[in-house]
Amino acid sequence: MADKQEKFERLILQFQHLLSIEQIMEARNIYRLAHEKNVEAMVELASLYKFMEEYFMAVYWLQKASKAGNSEALYQLANCYYEGLGVEEDVKTALQLYKKAAKKGHADAQNNLADMYLNGEGTSVNYKEALKWFKEAAKQNVVEAMFTLGIMHEQGIEIKKDEKKALQYYLQSAEGGYPDAQYRMGSIYLEGLLGVEKNTSRAIEWFEKAAQFHHIDAIYNLGFLYEHGIGVKRNGKKALYYYKRASLLGDYQAKLNIANIYEKGIDVEADKKAAARWRELARQQMENDYDR
Repeated sequence: MADKQEKFERLILQFQHLLSIEQIMEARNIYRLAHEKNVEAMVELASLYKFMEEYFMAVYWLQKASKAGNSEALYQLANCYYEGLGVEEDVKTALQLYKKAAKKGHADAQNNLADMYLNGEGTSVNYKEALKWFKEAAKQNVVEAMFTLGIMHEQGIEIKKDEKKALQYYLQSAEGGYPDAQYRMGSIYLEGLLGVEKNTSRAIEWFEKAAQFHHIDAIYNLGFLYEHGIGVKRNGKKALYYYKRASLLGDYQAKLNIANIYEKGIDVEADKKAAARWRELARQQMENDYDR
């Protein structure tokens, strides 16, 4: 016991540059409580070990807490099996652990379980079970679940197509701060989908919200709208700003569009050298993507 505690102390002190004195003292307290069979402390200790990238020990404590029926431990242990952290990757075991946590009401486990049924991971595809668990997760305000329910209602997966419900789920998810849903709402207003009238101003508002979370497609779309003056006054400088952000995130087409703006001098001074440089960056990216 003393040897294990000394090892833990050495580990914690290796991270003292990232932790306050209070956090180090709390870590020691968590360690003590976990060894006194406090289940919540076991889960917290596992999180500490994960933070220190000691995944084997994280799994050890999550297994102990899982045996006590702790839903968070079951969920975190499932994540370890799904990602292969501290254990061999095993999606079937991950599925069973997510299911146990989901039945205990763990919202994120419900969402992950639904995803696995939807995609056939560790089990055969089962849209009925996926729909059931996405609904359970959405009731607990899991925005990813709301977004997927939007897709299922829009495409008629396991249920009759319902554009009104699809829109409601997308909007709920977007208002909850989910970037993919915010981007989807922008696309809906831009193209006039799901019974919504086209409204470029609203589309831009949603794209800007998604862009705050570095959503590459939303950022690219903002550049495109400003470059071509769609729903807004044309603004080459703003287009460059968004395209350059998208380019940094790896968007190939954004690089070509930047080259085009410099070449034609769209609201900026024409610069053939800058255009050539951006075209070369696009070429290099395509070459690198092809080699992978």
